[in-house]
Amino acid sequence: MHKLNKVTNSRKKILLRILFAVTVLFVNLTLLKPSFSQANVEYYNLSRDGSTRVAISITFPEGWSTYWKFPGPNGFIPKIRVLTEKNVDSFSISWPYPKKLGPKNFTYLGYDDDLLLPIELKKLDEQKKIYLHLDISFGICKSVCVVQNKTLEISDEGDLNYLVLDKLLKSKNRITMTTNFGSSNRCIIKKKTDKEYQITFENHFMRNNELVSSVLVDYEGSSWIIETQSFYPEIGRVEALLKLENISRNDINIDNFSLLYLDGKIAKRTIGCPS
Repeated sequence: MHKLNKVTNSRKKILLRILFAVTVLFVNLTLLKPSFSQANVEYYNLSRDGSTRVAISITFPEGWSTYWKFPGPNGFIPKIRVLTEKNVDSFSISWPYPKKLGPKNFTYLGYDDDLLLPIELKKLDEQKKIYLHLDISFGICKSVCVVQNKTLEISDEGDLNYLVLDKLLKSKNRITMTTNFGSSNRCIIKKKTDKEYQITFENHFMRNNELVSSVLVDYEGSSWIIETQSFYPEIGRVEALLKLENISRNDINIDNFSLLYLDGKIAKRTIGCPS
């Protein structure tokens, strides 16, 4: 009987320890959850003239950051997927010029301020309303990096938000204009594997140009992603590694390449591979 009581007491202690551990874990998860859930996603109407313009806003607490569309090997590529669409012929997203963020040897391209993504939508029928239901996945980072998922419904109904439009127009890092700076680009594409290509841009105007800095390669399309890229100002060269994302579509459209760069402190865009 004495041994039985000992075994029973021992089991009770083990159960109490397990219960305590589970309680502590639950409390920690409950406390941690809000800090991972504070990113807020909204949209604002900006125009209805001709094409419909809106902006997606992603806000997060101070000290947090998020990723550019091609953040590099250390980042999470944001995904925007269409769930439902009505009367939408096409829509395009303009990503502002990113910053180089993160600790040494773990840097990525992204944003440490609230993010505004301008979107232009074209209608199939000008007399009907637009409706777009999006699923958005994006990463946010501070001491840790977590992936968040939001859904967003966009339409051309509702009031125009002039405050957001004014903020967008005054943003220095918004890509405000397309220049002919890249008209002298020499564009070279080399196949490395069936799923990887290297693209190189050479331009003698970029060589040791004090006004031009932080040149980045951009690509419009869903087939390829830019995995890594580097700018060499001393020789006026930009290199990027392209990786196939959609196995069923492996064509590279050279017209979809552009170069983003800083002219002083103003972000600009220019053609990547001139024809």
